[in-house]
Amino acid sequence: MKRVLVAGILMTAAVSSVYAQSNLRFLQDTPISKFKKADTDLMFKTLYQALDTAEDGKAVTWENPKASNSGSITPAKDPQGRADCRQAKVENRHLTLHSSHDVVFCKVGGKWKWDKAGKQ
Repeated sequence: MKRVLVAGILMTAAVSSVYAQSNLRFLQDTPISKFKKADTDLMFKTLYQALDTAEDGKAVTWENPKASNSGSITPAKDPQGRADCRQAKVENRHLTLHSSHDVVFCKVGGKWKWDKAGKQ
């Protein structure tokens, strides 16, 4: 019994360590942690569309009714005023889970990249 308990504690510590080392702990229990490839594909397609063409403050939505997943992207001007960057409110939903983050993206080499230094 002691061996099983010790093994369980060590396993829990190892898993927690992996989450901590990978900096992905913040995704635990968020909608995106429940998404399948089809959901993330829809989300990113909508994200890039919104960043490229949507007016500031106008939400662009996506939905995968088969999986009860959805979200919206609301672009805005970059808080630092850079012409090649935009802020986006990224909202995602999975059943009763909901997340909302303001993220800055900059266009680099024709592709949108998350500006981690400018994150809100």
